[in-house]
Amino acid sequence: MMRSGKRRVRAMGVLVLGCAAVWGPGCKKEDPAVTAVSSLDAGVAPAAVAVRDAAPVAEVRKPLRFSDVTFVYKDDDLKVSYTLANPGTAQGRGEACLWLHDDKGEVIEALKLGVFSLKGGTSDTFQDHATVVRTFWKQARSVRLFTTASDCQRSPPQATSELLHVLTTGQPVPAGGPTPRNVEAAKVEDFALSNVELRQDDAGTGYSLTYTVKNVSGRRASGSACLRAYIGEGCPCHLEETPSGGFSLPAGASETITDPVLFDDEKHWDDVKVLRLFATSTGCADAADARNVGFKIDKPAAFGEPRELIDVAGEPELDPDNPDALVDVPDEPPVEEDEPYSDSPEETGH
Repeated sequence: MMRSGKRRVRAMGVLVLGCAAVWGPGCKKEDPAVTAVSSLDAGVAPAAVAVRDAAPVAEVRKPLRFSDVTFVYKDDDLKVSYTLANPGTAQGRGEACLWLHDDKGEVIEALKLGVFSLKGGTSDTFQDHATVVRTFWKQARSVRLFTTASDCQRSPPQATSELLHVLTTGQPVPAGGPTPRNVEAAKVEDFALSNVELRQDDAGTGYSLTYTVKNVSGRRASGSACLRAYIGEGCPCHLEETPSGGFSLPAGASETITDPVLFDDEKHWDDVKVLRLFATSTGCADAADARNVGFKIDKPAAFGEPRELIDVAGEPELDPDNPDALVDVPDEPPVEEDEPYSDSPEETGH
């Protein structure tokens, strides 16, 4: 190919000289740009010319890869550190996901760690945090990490990365361990509620709910509860609702939960006559229906609007069970300004 190219260049040189010899000063001078194009096209196959106008090379997408994974757990906070590599040429974007698995490979909880953006051919180290209740972490035996452009709770996972399965120490899962399963949504009939009790504290300033939830299915079931308050029996509309608990139970297991009951408007306690506790896979996100009528609680007549906590100065205190409550703080008296400083002899006496 190199040799053919040289021959074409010499032939063109002879042609140009011939033009000058025959036409002399009257020979038309070609525009440099036109000459350049003619030189390129001369003797070159059309296919070769077309390469110059071809579209950019398509981006290559390859599964992302996790490495150097570590977990640090303390006080319901799980710190996850990892390196994510993008071996393709396309930009990688999406969510990093974490699934906790028990000793049978069943999913305890599916969590979103955070969003990421990673250029093709690069890697980066991330540090994310997730809230994991102590009972869930104690049951966890392995962790599955992956990225997705969809939803971390979608099952089976629509992963854009390799699925990394490691122990809670960050080490690879030994061969022969239980195969990690996908999320299986719990059904209303998977849970049974019992020993439900609504309590008022001794000071009459707040309420709490205690109940036992049992998994009566033949597999692990995860969910949460929702307490709804009604003005009467048979009323379809609830005045208040408040989430309660979060549980993930192996088949046949039970757990007793105690949570404070906080209404958006505490004055509704005076109007409420009936409360119902529901246990479902998504708690208050599930509406009451004929399949899930909830566990009925008749509110004692003495349970009304909680009275305010009053401090020794006669001012409302912060409710320790509701730190978001607003408290009126009296204005502080204006601070008297000191006299301007002067170092003149008349002022200092020196």
